[in-house]
Amino acid sequence: MSVARRSAWFDESASRQSTAPRMNTRASILLAVAMVLLIGLTGPFGCRTSEEARPAPVPPATVGRPEPLPLPRHVKAIWVARYHYRTADDIAQIMANCAALGFNTVYWQVRGEGTVSYPSQLEPWGREYDYRDPGFDPLAVAVDEAHRRGLRLEAWFNVVPGWRGPTPPPIATQLYNAHPDWFLYDADGRRQPLGDFYVLLNPCHPEVRRHIVRLAEEIVSRYDVDGLHLDYVRYAWDGLAKAKQNYPRDPQTVAAFYRDTGMHPDEDPAAWNHWRANQLTRIVVEIRQTLRRCRPGATLTAAVWRNPVLGYNDFLQNSVVWLRSGIVDALVPMAYTEKLNQFQSDINEYRRLARGRRIIPGLGAYLHKNEEQLRRQLHLCRTWGGDYALFSYDSLFAPPTEVRTKNTPDVERLRELRRGVLTESAAY
Repeated sequence: MSVARRSAWFDESASRQSTAPRMNTRASILLAVAMVLLIGLTGPFGCRTSEEARPAPVPPATVGRPEPLPLPRHVKAIWVARYHYRTADDIAQIMANCAALGFNTVYWQVRGEGTVSYPSQLEPWGREYDYRDPGFDPLAVAVDEAHRRGLRLEAWFNVVPGWRGPTPPPIATQLYNAHPDWFLYDADGRRQPLGDFYVLLNPCHPEVRRHIVRLAEEIVSRYDVDGLHLDYVRYAWDGLAKAKQNYPRDPQTVAAFYRDTGMHPDEDPAAWNHWRANQLTRIVVEIRQTLRRCRPGATLTAAVWRNPVLGYNDFLQNSVVWLRSGIVDALVPMAYTEKLNQFQSDINEYRRLARGRRIIPGLGAYLHKNEEQLRRQLHLCRTWGGDYALFSYDSLFAPPTEVRTKNTPDVERLRELRRGVLTESAAY
């Protein structure tokens, strides 16, 4: 299949130029309906409050709050994961290190696997805190420590994951135990199996979408974050054979598809793919509305699959539509590779389809085994305008959690080399 044909969902000009057969009529109609739905949900300012975006228990308050810091001219971002910190002192040290290396934006993880790293009325504390209140609010501390150093903080939010690991969560209130019907099931009623991967919430269920949006509202209503950074807004079923074919096939999802299209999934696989992708897009739209209502001026960014065509074909992630429709302010492709040609190709594909909108290249520094690999990718980022995001904090510094357990000389030497490249790059 040609690249033009595979990209047609993202790029109208590509579909017009392609000599491949046109999408069948029913799929084309569904595409048109999806775009109308998208426009209707967002509107010119996207301020409609829908049933699926009912307010979280904490009412929004915007009066008297500091305004969010805008996206810088050159974004220099770093991901800090939920397992990189434990204490308030850990958080202060992390922010000091990030500022010292010239970063201006921190993607601070607050939700990972149906658990959170702040006091929530909707989900329990994460395993990093043994599912118990640690006696302080890590997100409040992170916001204060970031802003004290002039850093922007975007709350990094895993959207679709509901749990991870080979055994169920040990607490009854976690979603896997409390709402088993919210997860993916096949046509025989079998739930997505557990393993060393995320098991997913089913975004085709309105109650799931409502829950995710209420979590976003809880965060932006209570904390002076500068934005939300969405991750795993995709059917992240990598590692499961035939998962795209098998999930979700529960009766509620199949009935919803039939109500919208008059078809069964097997009658038109392309239409079934588009419809499932649109359920993810609905979440992103509702979160954007929530931001505008509860935290005006805050940005919405999304970490997305390394290549937009693969992201849609494999995981039904329609990220370019989010960007070109103005639902998100920037995409951050996770182009994690040590291979310069692949990195350049993946980012250029996003840049081509984005049509001038913001693409922040994501670099997998943890894969770079010598300083030249990182240096060359940073050089490319400068030629594209200067934005980049680096994954992740522990590729540059030993997190406090690791210092207390293990830290080998070889790993620390690699971190020192990478820090040197970033210090050198900051001079440009």
